[in-house]
Amino acid sequence: MPIITITTDFGLKDYSLAAVKGSILKELPDARLVDISHDIRPFDLKETAFIIKNAYPNFPAGTVHIIGVDALPDKNKKLLAARIDGQYFLAADNGILSLILAETKPDEMVEITIGKYDPFSNFPTRDIFVPVACHLVRGGTLNLVGKATEEFISLNSLVPMKRDEDTIIATVIYVDKFGNAVTNVTQRYFRDFVRGRNFEIKFYSNSIDEVHERYSDIKPDEEERNRMGTVFALFNCTGFLEISVYKSDPERQGAACTLFGLKEGEQIYISIKK
Repeated sequence: MPIITITTDFGLKDYSLAAVKGSILKELPDARLVDISHDIRPFDLKETAFIIKNAYPNFPAGTVHIIGVDALPDKNKKLLAARIDGQYFLAADNGILSLILAETKPDEMVEITIGKYDPFSNFPTRDIFVPVACHLVRGGTLNLVGKATEEFISLNSLVPMKRDEDTIIATVIYVDKFGNAVTNVTQRYFRDFVRGRNFEIKFYSNSIDEVHERYSDIKPDEEERNRMGTVFALFNCTGFLEISVYKSDPERQGAACTLFGLKEGEQIYISIKK
């Protein structure tokens, strides 16, 4: 049986997540459920997109992804079901699909219009996405749950801004458990911009002029205790530029997000040295 993943900003305190899972299991007792994340900041589409964009390629074809973030429909916000790379995504038309897809488009997409479910439900993740997900897992087709559409809201917040020919403005789009600040600059974008020239990465009063390939590059000769707090930049396993602190811990010795104030939405300047 295909997998159903669930990504929400519900957290674990309330009943919401259990209600979604229970509704799936009521229809499909043998369903294979995977939690991607439920710790997303409320309504944060950039964080949601970053997590799903880097998680879904690891799942097999036929997987159905329920995205319960900012999913409450209204007369201006429709609910979508899309097929992308052989997998299915159920989400509101709030720009999330454009952030996941970048410059590509869905292979197939419908606006969910199936009549037996309340289109203005206060709990669409359970009341609308769950029945559609179960339908798809059973081998159902998209055309039976909605009408074909090619239109969806497009956002570009995962693309860096270019201030001038020698400076780009990056944005922190995600902070992980270790307090590492992940920006919206991909390795390819960075290399196309730098083109072998000397550069400088600036945030507040700090400056870095080197980007590492891996965390293990940070191994000075000093005793380990003297290396705590070393700040550096690297391209992480997802290919995005990240500002990190060696062996960071936000709750103890500090991290990029606490020591340097690099929280979601903060800007970082990358400039070519003259």
